[in-house]
Amino acid sequence: MNLWQAIFNNFLKFDFLIFILAILTVFLYVRCLKLSQSLQKILLPKGNLAQGKKGVKNLFDHFDYYLKQEGEQRIIDQRQRMNHLYILFLNVTAIFPLMGLLGTVISLIPMVGTNDTALFMLALTSTFWGIVFAIIFKLANGQLQALVEGNNEAIQTYLLRNDQLLNAGRREQVASE
Repeated sequence: MNLWQAIFNNFLKFDFLIFILAILTVFLYVRCLKLSQSLQKILLPKGNLAQGKKGVKNLFDHFDYYLKQEGEQRIIDQRQRMNHLYILFLNVTAIFPLMGLLGTVISLIPMVGTNDTALFMLALTSTFWGIVFAIIFKLANGQLQALVEGNNEAIQTYLLRNDQLLNAGRREQVASE
């Protein structure tokens, strides 16, 4: 049995599940990446004061919304969704080596009573795909993890500063009364 025929035969058996899981993982990765990038645009908007009045107005309008309660709630909601998707992505990524081993065991069980070594080749394809996808998604996790952690730190800083601004405003209001 040649290599490609063995891979194709096992794909129709157990490896198909590994590929379905890979598609789900790509979906989770893309959703989490887009949400993280959207959140980063909110927290770190493009523009600066050196752009003149137009740049200053755009920044003031941007931060004016996000310093209000509804803007803050939007940031918190997006953070929760981002973290939820990221944890799902991590957990699904961790399953790939286990799926590869499970496929190997399932393929080797019929070999117990026989001397058919062709089944051994089929068993190894599941391990191969499990390891390949685990490596690919572990590498992809590096970029996503940096973005998610950076967003979480920026949100924490934002919430602390927003709280300080609100408290300072309350103190000024009490002092003026």
